[in-house]
Amino acid sequence: MRRLFVMVTAALALTACETIEVEREIGYKGKARVNPWLAAERFVGRMGWQVRSVISWTAPLGEDAVWILPASILSNESFTRRIEDWVGIGGHLILLIEHADEETNDWSDDHPPLVMEPALFSMLERAGIVLKPPASTRGGASASDIVFAGRTFKVDATSQASVALTGGEPGVFASVKAGDGRITVLTDGRLLRNRWISDNDHAALLDALVKAMQYEGTVVFVRGSGLSLWALLRAHLGPFMLALAVWVLFWLWKNFKRFGPMEAVSVPAELRGYAHHLEALGDFQWRLDRTASLLAPLRQQICELGQRAGVHAGSRDEDFSQLLADRAALPRERVQRALAAAVPADPAHLTRITTDLQQLSKVLHNPSLP
Repeated sequence: MRRLFVMVTAALALTACETIEVEREIGYKGKARVNPWLAAERFVGRMGWQVRSVISWTAPLGEDAVWILPASILSNESFTRRIEDWVGIGGHLILLIEHADEETNDWSDDHPPLVMEPALFSMLERAGIVLKPPASTRGGASASDIVFAGRTFKVDATSQASVALTGGEPGVFASVKAGDGRITVLTDGRLLRNRWISDNDHAALLDALVKAMQYEGTVVFVRGSGLSLWALLRAHLGPFMLALAVWVLFWLWKNFKRFGPMEAVSVPAELRGYAHHLEALGDFQWRLDRTASLLAPLRQQICELGQRAGVHAGSRDEDFSQLLADRAALPRERVQRALAAAVPADPAHLTRITTDLQQLSKVLHNPSLP
């Protein structure tokens, strides 16, 4: 009954809890989530222009009229020279500086670092445009309206970088003719992204920029980002290092002994037989080339004892090697080989000779043997 009472009381307490429902925007779904220029592409398409979306860098085609791309893509002289050649024959380049990469999250304050190479600044200087990166500006730039093609467009643009025509006031927008084409720089790329293009006069500004060209052709939106090793490491090194750490911990857990009785600090020495020690000593002496001095006293002792045994047995005239072989129960050839003065050829040979000499010494020292 007590348990039932506690359970009923807990259930009633939980039903009395107050909850607050909070809605938080996390972004679009579907194509709009992976393509921040989808609304701009559809808007330009409904205006009657041909639209092409490019994921990464590719050289402009002759039928392309307008290129809208992040400035970080122009990361080397090869890219900028090809863009300049295309602009010179009538193309319109619209560069977006900040909030222009595809990986930028429009619902997050954490944005990837802005990467701009010297080749980009050199190209803009040749066209008469001065771009100042965030590190060289104080407070950045902002604008509530942009004047272009004799019209004023209401916008809401802010950026850390600033841009201006040579000798002009820095701001968020600059456009200049270059050859038969035009180069336009917009420091705040959010004006053309899905979330903000419907605000103020952002769509009308895009319309005016596209119509500024006297040639008809395709409007190209480049969604890729400039290749940066450090940006890739910042984006992907964390998960890789976490997976590596988990794998190392699993390997350590698998290979190190964590259960069962603890092993002794000192392992008892393994008992080995006399033959093993004899073989080890023989190998050591053979390597030091001391076999002759090692065997000589034993051979001399066996010869003296063998001669005495032959005299006592009345067999002085018999074969000495055969006499020792009979007493030790060894073949005559092994006795001769053991008593020979030749140096053993290898440690195993030395071991066999030493064993035979010890057998001979044993039987010669035992007076009970015949």
